[in-house]
Amino acid sequence: MSFRRVWPAVVAAAALPVAVLGAGLVTTPAAGAGSTLASTVPPSTPPVTPAPPTPPALLRATMVTSTSVTLSWTASTPGCCAITNYTIMYPEPFTDAIPTVTVGNVTTATINISPTRQYNIRVAAKDSTGHTSPWSNQIIVVAPATDSGPDTVPPGSPTSLTNRNGTLYWSAAPDNVGVTGYHVYRFDGWYTTTLLGTATSTTYQLPPSGTTGPGPHIQFYVRAKDAAGNLSAASNTVDATNPTPPADLPPTAPRNVAVSRITSTSVTLTWTAAEPGCCDITGHTIGYFQAFRDLGDSVRVGNVTTATITLRPATQYRFIVQASDSGGHNSQWSDPLTIVTPATDAGPDTVPPSAPGPLTVSDVTTMSAKLNWTPSTDDVGVTGYDVYRWDGAFTSTLVATVPGTSHTVSLAPSVPNHYYVRARDAAGNVSIATNEVRVDPPTGPTTPPPSPTCAVTYQKQSEWSGGLIANVTIKNTATTAVNGWTLAFAFPGDQRITTLWSATYAQSGSAVTIRNASWNGTIAAGASVSFGFQGTWSGSNPTPTSFSLNGAPCR
Repeated sequence: MSFRRVWPAVVAAAALPVAVLGAGLVTTPAAGAGSTLASTVPPSTPPVTPAPPTPPALLRATMVTSTSVTLSWTASTPGCCAITNYTIMYPEPFTDAIPTVTVGNVTTATINISPTRQYNIRVAAKDSTGHTSPWSNQIIVVAPATDSGPDTVPPGSPTSLTNRNGTLYWSAAPDNVGVTGYHVYRFDGWYTTTLLGTATSTTYQLPPSGTTGPGPHIQFYVRAKDAAGNLSAASNTVDATNPTPPADLPPTAPRNVAVSRITSTSVTLTWTAAEPGCCDITGHTIGYFQAFRDLGDSVRVGNVTTATITLRPATQYRFIVQASDSGGHNSQWSDPLTIVTPATDAGPDTVPPSAPGPLTVSDVTTMSAKLNWTPSTDDVGVTGYDVYRWDGAFTSTLVATVPGTSHTVSLAPSVPNHYYVRARDAAGNVSIATNEVRVDPPTGPTTPPPSPTCAVTYQKQSEWSGGLIANVTIKNTATTAVNGWTLAFAFPGDQRITTLWSATYAQSGSAVTIRNASWNGTIAAGASVSFGFQGTWSGSNPTPTSFSLNGAPCR
């Protein structure tokens, strides 16, 4: 069942005369006036309006596939009469159709949806006399593109969409694998949505034809897309008109910082100009930092999109660029750019090797640890790898130069054991450094850790801008039952649990503790229990990766 939105009409009704008939008229002689009669009419009892049910609460999606969503909610409390059924409303935004489905007196239901579509879902109760409750809370569900393959999780929504002089800007969307692009849509304010185009960056130039045409209120919005074809929920909307920017609106961040020329002693940078906010852009600040040092430098340049900076040979730097305007406002910093200068500008080889692969640690004892990495490539040939110990502030010490892709280092209890590796070629060029690793020697005898006796699966059921629904399954992989369980983990981002079912929880900062409900405290050997929750996030929504059950780590 579906219906279309109807704009309310204002109807003026003339006041109609109403005759009230009194029943049981009583007459008595008036005091002091024998011939005058007084009459009294009992006041009428105001009608009693039957109470409707209360709204359903805690609506959530417990399972989302590409073609269906399973919902659950807390039952409404009856008003005057018994509840008979529930109506589920699940419109897609930016359309005028509002599909609904009616189910019985239940607190869970599965409805059909379509792949990659977004739905705004609410539920209302109805009783035996036709009274309808207010709507429940609204949840946003986005169907994945497919239920098979390695990626069935839609990206998060783009945020902070703005229209500046006919160019749309927005903040990048997060994704569990990676966003590959963005779809830009035009909405005419009635019911027609048009895909204007796609973008691989976080900007889009509106075509002149996109800002005019029929419709009461032309708007734009953006959805992120990943490699599997999953689409995010829509961003906020912006108007086609370009109002005067607020007096405190800063410029956008410079974009696409790149190198146009590099020598052993300098680098020439280029970037895409920032978009002005309220005021004219007057200049840029370039910050640059040597790797593994806590001190940096900066240089101020004018309203340009290129600049040359003096550097040192065979040194790694990270650059960021910021715009400022005539009103004293500064933009956000650009995305960072990391480079390494060649050792010399003369000779047959002025190209540094590529960075070695991820640096990892194995075979840790109280006295030593083994560092491992994947090989670099070079246009002439890699001659070795420099292994450095870093004090965590600004001093790096070369501890070894080795020909292979591993090295065992000695650990000093009183020295910070931070390490990184660079490749080197015959001309003295060095690569960009690997990631840094920190090695903490054990304080007592080393014993092999016990095999995990539990396995945890964390699955995002639904994700939208600022919100998520997740399901967590705990499997007992031991040979004996677990009687009473506590699961602990930490969110990698700023997620907060707002509602949790099938367990109890406590959260302090990013640390979360989940305890069993009264009815699912026992997990038999080889059995599993599950719980779910609804939560919020702002910056990003990465998946937790480390869990412990009753203090023991799980895989």
